[in-house]
Amino acid sequence: MHPTPPTTRLLPLQTRMINASNGMRLRVVSGHFWLTQPNAEQDLFLGPGASVDLRQDWVVIGADAGPRPPEDAPPCYSEYLLTPLAEAVRNPAWSHAVWRVLQRWIRQAAAAARSAWPRAFAR
Repeated sequence: MHPTPPTTRLLPLQTRMINASNGMRLRVVSGHFWLTQPNAEQDLFLGPGASVDLRQDWVVIGADAGPRPPEDAPPCYSEYLLTPLAEAVRNPAWSHAVWRVLQRWIRQAAAAARSAWPRAFAR
C-alpha cells in the first residue's frame, strides 16, 4: 500500500511554479486552475478531475479567482495533487556491487585477524 501524497492548496489568484523535469502528473482535486508551460502555444484551463502530465521545469500554475464566498463561509481555495509519472526503479546491479565490496572487506578483516592471532600469544 502506498501513502497518498499531500495535496497543494492555492487561494484565488495565487500562483506557484512547478519543476517537473522528472515527469509529474497534476490532477485537479477541487477548484479551477490555469497552467502555463514553456514553449506551449496556449495556456491550459483545468477543472475538478482534470489531469495533465508535466515533463518540464518552469510550469506556472494559478488558481482561478472564482466567485467570492459569503462573509461567514470558510475561505475558498483550489486544490491539486502532484504524483510522479513512474516510481523510481531500484538498480539491483548497484546493490550487488555494494554487497560484493562489503563481503571483500569482511574477508580481508577476517584474514588480518587470523594472521595477527598467533603472533599475539607468541613468546
